[in-house]
Amino acid sequence: MIRIGDKVDTRFGIATIIGIEICERAGDKYGVAKIAVYEEDKNRCVFDLDNEHWQYGNQITTLQ
Repeated sequence: MIRIGDKVDTRFGIATIIGIEICERAGDKYGVAKIAVYEEDKNRCVFDLDNEHWQYGNQITTLQ
């Protein structure tokens, strides 16, 4: 599971997820707000980050 509060690596550096929206299709920009999503749904999501950026699911790597 990927949850709000998890740390991720992005092209902007390491950041914390502050919002998740799961979209109908990969590449959509807007969807339904969620608190957590399954790892296999990551590429259908848009993640808002605490570094004032957002990223599509295929642009982030979750950190353990």
